[in-house]
Amino acid sequence: LRKLPLRLLRTPCRPLFSRVRHFSKPGDHPGDEQTFGREAEELALEKIGVDRYDREPATGPFGTLEKPAVIYSAQKERVVGCVGSKEEPHDVHWFNLRAGMKHVCTICGQVFVLEDNSKRYAHIES
Repeated sequence: LRKLPLRLLRTPCRPLFSRVRHFSKPGDHPGDEQTFGREAEELALEKIGVDRYDREPATGPFGTLEKPAVIYSAQKERVVGCVGSKEEPHDVHWFNLRAGMKHVCTICGQVFVLEDNSKRYAHIES
């Protein structure tokens, strides 16, 4: 076997990427001017402190036929889970909620309706 040259043995090993590059400040998106559509809307709302895609469970008054519980979505259909009211809770009952139709929970009778997410932020100017 050949021996390695001494200069290779003495060379300290350096990581391949030795420097950390920061492209943007924390909380700043690097491509604001390159975004469009829903991503641009999400970033504009984020700057004024509004979360475009609310990931918390929907809460509010019990939905009735006259005043159904409003569920927002960017799609025409969404999977929703009903847990009943505070007074009479039940196990989660999952169902598909479609735009343009009211849905009544078969366990507790709560009524749901799906609305476009853009209506939720219509009052906010970016």
